[in-house]
Amino acid sequence: MNKNVRLALWFMAAILVWFSSGLLRETISADSSLETVKPLTKVQVINSEQQLFNPTISLRAKTEANRAVNVMAQVSGRVSKILVEEGRAIKAGEGICQIDAEDRHLKLAQAEASLDNAEIAYRGAMKLKAGGFQSELAISQAKAALASARTQLKRAQLEVKYLQVRAPFDGIVEARPLEVGDFVTLGTLCATVIELNPLKIAAIATEAEVGDIELGDAGVAVFAGKAVQAASITYLARQADPMTQGYRLEAEMANNEQSLRAGLSVQLNIKTKAINGHLVPASTILLNDLGQTVIRVLDQRRVVKSYKVTVVGESVQGIWVVGLPANIVLVTVGQNYIIDGEQVEPSYAINSSVR
Repeated sequence: MNKNVRLALWFMAAILVWFSSGLLRETISADSSLETVKPLTKVQVINSEQQLFNPTISLRAKTEANRAVNVMAQVSGRVSKILVEEGRAIKAGEGICQIDAEDRHLKLAQAEASLDNAEIAYRGAMKLKAGGFQSELAISQAKAALASARTQLKRAQLEVKYLQVRAPFDGIVEARPLEVGDFVTLGTLCATVIELNPLKIAAIATEAEVGDIELGDAGVAVFAGKAVQAASITYLARQADPMTQGYRLEAEMANNEQSLRAGLSVQLNIKTKAINGHLVPASTILLNDLGQTVIRVLDQRRVVKSYKVTVVGESVQGIWVVGLPANIVLVTVGQNYIIDGEQVEPSYAINSSVR
């Protein structure tokens, strides 16, 4: 064997040894990696217990006058005096404007005299009847004359009474188109009177919302971010509006000083029936691949499980949700880095429960 052949054999042997050592190292490395245990993901959790919660329905609303009445003239004549200015508060029965009496007081005096005469005639007829000197026809005529006199007196009294147009209830004179000297006839508009205490709040509820609202439910009206005294639901429509497909509802609230006007924008927050729910931090609410709202919890084996939940309210402490078991271990930190079915290493926060 010549020198060149020996060198070639030695070179091939060296290559084989080199390859063999690399495979050995890869095998050892692979075996070592298999033996390494992957550490569990660390998460922070708290205990959460189900508790009663009153969901709140928030509706955009407008204030309205509790009543608005157009006060009409009930007799004809010239306006002789204006008794109240527009925008002024008025009491029930207080005069708004005065219509000239003309000869109505004379007609009233005449009607009173006619009634006296009819009464005397009727009494006389009855005395004659007792003595047998009066016929039934004469008695009937005297009785009819007496009834007619009474009717004429009542009509004359009403004519005088209606000379002053009066407010039908306590309220505000919103409009008064008449001035002194205007001539009015039966049915002429004298003034519009509105009642602002109590104040009405009107809103539209959707099909999903109206089913959770009942007459008498308590609410809070919020004007420009400032809460005022409570309101109470007084009306719920049974038929949807054909245009909006919503249901009209009304609430009433006290407005003793009548400082709140009709037509103001207001947010009406209505408290509905109590339900069982969980109060959770807002950061624990996630969206799954289907776009559903979920929350991740741990079971007894510390395995992750996601529950689809429905948000039913908010508070300063967090978000109210339904759809969870009565007692859960809620993942509050690290929920974005774990998946369903994964076993994790939990640690409890100092305050480990939500109540």
